[in-house]
Amino acid sequence: MLELIFGVIVALVIIGITRMLSKYFSAQLIATTILVAIAFIYVGYALKGDITRYIVVEIVAALVFYFMALIGYTRQHSLIAYGIILHGIWDILHHNNFLIGTSVPGYWPSFCLVVDLIDGIYFLVVFKAHRKTTSPYTLKPQL
Repeated sequence: MLELIFGVIVALVIIGITRMLSKYFSAQLIATTILVAIAFIYVGYALKGDITRYIVVEIVAALVFYFMALIGYTRQHSLIAYGIILHGIWDILHHNNFLIGTSVPGYWPSFCLVVDLIDGIYFLVVFKAHRKTTSPYTLKPQL
């Protein structure tokens, strides 16, 4: 239960930092950076466990999230938000070695699920709101 509370707090802190940084960086750049960073956390856990099968699984998953971030940044920004939300589902697959046996602390999957869902939904709302206010014929970079 405590990990869920801290997940909400961390998610809100990330949203606050994002709002402050949005004066200097676009929302899609910040969200892309977040998605790439969270994608590779499990690679670190897999390397710690030193089981080759899990290392390969985590690297492949990280690359999928990386390419979602890259394509989302260059083409369809909401794909970045969906990637963050999908990463929350990836987190749950690690809970108590449910489907993936990478060695993670017991609190980690549920904590990350909460953070990823809140932040993913936040970015989805930001990208959808910006798309409504921006004409498809403008050449301005989107947030």
